[in-house]
Amino acid sequence: MSFKLKNTEKYLRQYTKSLLDNLIVEISRVNRTRNYASRTVTSPIKASGSLQESLKIIQKDTKSKLELNIEGNSYGEQIDEGTNTSSVSKGKLIQWIKNKNGFKDLNGNPVNLSNLKEVGRIAGLISKSLKFNGIKQTNFLTNIVESKFKELNNIEAPILKDANDDLDNILKRAGYKKGANETFSIQTKIIQ
Repeated sequence: MSFKLKNTEKYLRQYTKSLLDNLIVEISRVNRTRNYASRTVTSPIKASGSLQESLKIIQKDTKSKLELNIEGNSYGEQIDEGTNTSSVSKGKLIQWIKNKNGFKDLNGNPVNLSNLKEVGRIAGLISKSLKFNGIKQTNFLTNIVESKFKELNNIEAPILKDANDDLDNILKRAGYKKGANETFSIQTKIIQ
């Protein structure tokens, strides 16, 4: 037995869109602090913008099932959960350094991004560090999902509205017959 779930579907679509919007804000949050052995960094997760741009809602909708997922570049999960080791090509790191505004060396001095040799050297050091130290856990995805998960407790209101809106059909499919004065009855047989 199934019934129309238009209010529940609307709620879930709005919830998923709100979750996506919150993830985009969290990626761009300027005051995200991460502590490393050698220094503390306060900067957004976003450098190139490709993680943010990759996030999208994937919908799989059949007659009996609605599935809403948020998908994006897989390295987003690595940044969220952290890794023990990570391998990134030097070319990608060079591009990342160029995209990062105000990139500073370990001494806090601004890096001359027009000096390709210096940028290449820094990319090599970062690559080496990622290989041995991995990526520091940020929990930017985990924190958003955990905070937004509480909102799903409010899903009972649209479900109840859907049930009320389709109550006649629900009762008819359950074997009840609608009679005069909007009353329902069911025929029962006594088995002896």
